[in-house]
Amino acid sequence: MFIGKVHREYLQKLEEDALRGLDKDHVFYFECQEECMGLCCQEIEIFLDPWDVETLGRHLGLTGQEFVRRYCLFELGPEWNWPVVKLRHAAEGVCAFLGDDKLCRVYPARPRNCRAHPVARAVRFAPGDPPRKEERLFLLPPNPGCLCHGGSRRWTLEEWIADSELGHYHELSDLHLELIHYAVDTLRSRKWLHEDTVRMIIPFLYGPEILRARLGIPETAVDHEEFYRRRLLALKVILTDLAAVLGYGPRARRVNEAEPGTAFGGNLMDRVRPVLLTGKE
Repeated sequence: MFIGKVHREYLQKLEEDALRGLDKDHVFYFECQEECMGLCCQEIEIFLDPWDVETLGRHLGLTGQEFVRRYCLFELGPEWNWPVVKLRHAAEGVCAFLGDDKLCRVYPARPRNCRAHPVARAVRFAPGDPPRKEERLFLLPPNPGCLCHGGSRRWTLEEWIADSELGHYHELSDLHLELIHYAVDTLRSRKWLHEDTVRMIIPFLYGPEILRARLGIPETAVDHEEFYRRRLLALKVILTDLAAVLGYGPRARRVNEAEPGTAFGGNLMDRVRPVLLTGKE
């Protein structure tokens, strides 16, 4: 999410389902202007997905956890009780990656939400097995002083998404959203996910280097994107097992019927090793 002060009322309407989504052939005019360059990089909440963190970290030569420590605010989100990361300096003032020339210093690796602006995207999951993903697209209103809206450059939403390479970022972001939806709705994670558990799952979200080192999986064997997919799948396995022990989720009955001490053998890394090595549960 990309949230400035002027956007909060708009987002409240979105949460109340009071906004109509736009078709991908919707036409709008937008072009960055030198007079207001960098305005959208100040006092703004820019939320990051795990893929954003990994991409930015690699671009800067940092591990995922180093990037989070240096540049991010980290908390458990009140809605889902799930780890939430956003850019600290942008939320508090000026983004750390805004140069003196008012240009983005990490532009090639900029986060999904920066790529999307002024396009906003809402994703929700309708009931079903599997749940059905529904997508809606919107245009965010301009910040005070922004001169970019109504400029001379004509776009359709589809053209903007293609030009910003958003389609691929949306796909990878949705893997994370699907995991959150599964944890919250199927595993009832809001009832049992707490800080100790979060610390355990952080490497799967923001510390791929830790997992590679522990299991001896070099980048030459499994590329970054494939390992990202495997990490989220491994995390789904872990959360399903944890929930089952507490009586939640699809494995709860099998755990209750198992002989004492036979439900889960070995340690955590042994449990997820096959998933991280093969990409299969």
